[in-house]
Amino acid sequence: MTPSASAAVALVAGTAVAAAVVLVMPAVAERLIPASSSAATAETLFNAAVFGCLLAAGALGGGLFAVNAFTLGTRPLAMVAAGTLVGVSGVLLAAAVAAALGTLQVGTGTASAGGVLLWGAAVVLVQAGAEEVYFRGWLQPVAVRGWGAASGVAAASLAFTMLHAVGGARAPLSFVNLFLGGLLFGMIALLGRGLAGAVAAHGSWNGAEQLLLGLDPNPGVGGFGAAMNFDLVGGDEGLNASLVMTLVLLALLVPAVLLLRRRRAA
Repeated sequence: MTPSASAAVALVAGTAVAAAVVLVMPAVAERLIPASSSAATAETLFNAAVFGCLLAAGALGGGLFAVNAFTLGTRPLAMVAAGTLVGVSGVLLAAAVAAALGTLQVGTGTASAGGVLLWGAAVVLVQAGAEEVYFRGWLQPVAVRGWGAASGVAAASLAFTMLHAVGGARAPLSFVNLFLGGLLFGMIALLGRGLAGAVAAHGSWNGAEQLLLGLDPNPGVGGFGAAMNFDLVGGDEGLNASLVMTLVLLALLVPAVLLLRRRRAA
């Protein structure tokens, strides 16, 4: 099979498998979680079931298509630091702009203790890591090998967006922002030649949004609570469906594109 055909097969099969996991596993997880479980325990078990399957599928897909889906890349510690900076600063910048526009308000809910937040941070990191292994560890390298960097990153980002559409995203801007977020994580993976920076960026982005600012879910907070609790006015998809997030993602993509172009020129 040619690299181009292999990329097409991987993208079609990978998107279908991811969709099946998101459609089937939540119902399975809900049946297995004891009714007496706390909100944090239930969310942990739910994520373990859904994203554990996604992680295993990514590892298997990588093996079948001759890529190491767990490659951390070059200078992993530096990439983790850079990715964390991108993730946290992106969410904080979006929240600051929303506050300046008057669309950010203090929500209702109880802040969580540090131990619960650390627990939640570990779960968020596993969730983000599973998605990165699947999309940037398996699908993106196969797509880049077959179609080149630009098309490969875009194809993996489209599959990433489709997964979240199956998972419940509905607002048009959510699809735009999910695609842009996929591009950002994909470019970070290219820059680092592996997953270290992408996992850090994805995990810190979700962690800052959910556990630091309490913006996801919107309104309210998740099973682990949040250090603070803010809500965005209008819509239950929060920052994902906001124009503010679109502008922030575009602003973050510009230096990533410039760095990749400089590397190619060198």
